Amino acid sequence: MLELIRTHDFQVHCSPSQAYPALVNPPSFNWPENVPSGQYRLELKNQSSGQEWIWEQANSPIQLSFELPSGQYKWRLLVSNETISEQASDWIEFQISEEQPNYIAPTANELFAYCEGHDQWLMYFDEDIAEIKAQCPETYSRLKQTAELSIPQSHISYPSHYQRGHEEAKREAIANVRLWIDRDLMVHALLYKVWGEQAHGQEAMNRLLQFAEWSPEGPASLLRPCTWGDEVGCSLARNLYLAYHWLSPLLEESEKNFIRPMLVRIARQITERLSQDNFKQFPGHSHTSRLPGYLGIAALALYREHDRDECEQWLSEALMLYRGILPFYGGADGGWVEGPFYASTYSKWFHPFFLSVERLSDFSFYQHPFYQNFHQFAADFITTEQETHPFGDGFWCKREGKEWPGFFSQNPLRVYAARFGDESDFQRAQVLENSISDFRLHLLDVVPTIKQLTFEIAARNRQPSEQKPDDVSPPNRYYAHAGLGKATQQTLSLYYRASAFGNSSHRHADQGNIALYDHDNAILIPTGSYGYRFGSRHHKEWTRQTIAHNLPLIGELGQKLDDPGGIGRVIYRQSESSYQTMTLDLSRSYPEPLERFYRTLVLVEEYGLIVIDSIKLGEQSTLNWRLHSPMEATLTQENQTTVLTSTSERYASYACRLLSHSDVSSTMTHGYLDELSVPTSEIESDASKKVVHLNWQLPPSRVHNVIACCIKENKPFPEINSSSNDSNNETMVKLSVQEQLIRIPCFFK
Repeated sequence: MLELIRTHDFQVHCSPSQAYPALVNPPSFNWPENVPSGQYRLELKNQSSGQEWIWEQANSPIQLSFELPSGQYKWRLLVSNETISEQASDWIEFQISEEQPNYIAPTANELFAYCEGHDQWLMYFDEDIAEIKAQCPETYSRLKQTAELSIPQSHISYPSHYQRGHEEAKREAIANVRLWIDRDLMVHALLYKVWGEQAHGQEAMNRLLQFAEWSPEGPASLLRPCTWGDEVGCSLARNLYLAYHWLSPLLEESEKNFIRPMLVRIARQITERLSQDNFKQFPGHSHTSRLPGYLGIAALALYREHDRDECEQWLSEALMLYRGILPFYGGADGGWVEGPFYASTYSKWFHPFFLSVERLSDFSFYQHPFYQNFHQFAADFITTEQETHPFGDGFWCKREGKEWPGFFSQNPLRVYAARFGDESDFQRAQVLENSISDFRLHLLDVVPTIKQLTFEIAARNRQPSEQKPDDVSPPNRYYAHAGLGKATQQTLSLYYRASAFGNSSHRHADQGNIALYDHDNAILIPTGSYGYRFGSRHHKEWTRQTIAHNLPLIGELGQKLDDPGGIGRVIYRQSESSYQTMTLDLSRSYPEPLERFYRTLVLVEEYGLIVIDSIKLGEQSTLNWRLHSPMEATLTQENQTTVLTSTSERYASYACRLLSHSDVSSTMTHGYLDELSVPTSEIESDASKKVVHLNWQLPPSRVHNVIACCIKENKPFPEINSSSNDSNNETMVKLSVQEQLIRIPCFFK
């Protein structure tokens, strides 16, 4: 039998299926191709009508040019190669309903045809400009303020970190090109394109010509092995095509002839990089996943000036990837697997391509449920005014931080709130927008297209609904695709992670990790940062490891990294008026000797958090039960309780204790062994060194049942009464809290 098993958590899921339902119509048929040189045959059946379709010599993905009628379907794959006879997979069932949007994108040649009759067609037609200018006076003011911050052109130079002794300049090079290209080049280009300001157009043109002198190899290359990184190449690919197109009225033919070969070379590098990464099979590499949108813009910008067949190939590739492979990390509920820091910016890279396709045709990629629901995830995880935004890399970064300016998006709701949100989402987007004095990194969605402007005008004129904010956001929401959850009770917010995606790349060995906030004040948080750069010793040996998170170590070892099997699951959730309960199955997240690990979280109104861990091992081992906090920590005289106190008198103190092990003392350490930055670097980290790490070491045992709490200091500790329930082989933990009895199934076996 053909097993359609993923071999890496970068790899595509088998979809559509029960686990990954069809989100659009027609769905893209994707599957892991694990048979070397295999020739696949795809069979599709409509179980209602009996109609059948067959594709011979097929490869993933298969995308249809027609909609499927509503009904029940099934599909399977058959494969053979030179060494194996034909094998068939099980039939995979899925459903098509009327709610799934039509997702048949125009072809590349159809989009080229829509460009005819226009001198400008990327994002804006010439006839759009007057209305956009009239509606966007605040945006104009912010663009002018941003333009005043431009780095003088004489200070711009090709990145030098390929040279001996300059290796540490890579981090500064990334920061520089985001200022020089993403910000300065594009702010001048926009002020010319939309507001017709010739001086800014001349400035943008001079800068574009200077960048065209750069070699698109070495530190500016997009190709593997990316010895000097690929961020410089990403900035060039993201911006140069739009700048070239918008500035074309100012460019002499000789200047176009000078710039164009570089643009062609970058587009060819994008296609080669997609091939190097076998991107249709492994779309999980976060840098490579930026590139399809840039390739689409490249094709649209160059199709009249370059080989049209090659431009058609580029655009067809981009359309195919967005029709069915992407958003790989984005779920139907709007959640993003890599966490809020990456969600805030990876929900933006494709805007110019999507908005251009939408302006040219009646089709919109934004019909996909992820884009429609992203504003909900943003409201829960990104736009909150917390000290940190768990989980994943960048959780320590700030919206107006110094470490990666603009990467934590200044306004992640831009585009989405006006289209898909209610009045509270749009108001929040306006608050974020109004807090911006100058734009950083993401300038390509700040000036709305004419279609986007229609949504914004409608949102401004929308009548307030009678629905209260408390009714809009449920108190216990879990984003299943991302594996990220949030529970709230009054002023308390609890975040947790239990993901089917494992722990690779920008995700940490932190299945079951938690973060607790009171009035956005951090009580318990993940710890660590990149250090000076992604992949530093601090990042590899602390931040990504379980030791940095609110999780136990088993035999002083943490969870598995870079293992698609290292997953977590939510197996139980319950919402009550005064508390929220979640149980997570973490049994596959740690290596042996772990046999079973269930973690139950109880968030109690105006009280705090209770954590119940049930751990069974194949052999005796110690357990280090750990918590981390940015608050001031004090141990009581008997070391049984740790009191966490905020530096601000506005916030309550919290008491942490192991209720199940009153004889075990807590120890604590502060800060980090490794520096977070290089002393000579101009880059400052947003991560705070003022963190405390609490540890309770439990003696060796095959079974560790831990009940712990982090509650407001003036509240009494809960009383515990565990009783076995033989009918379902579970244990009910009874907690007397706040004069109420809470019964919690903890799934002890």
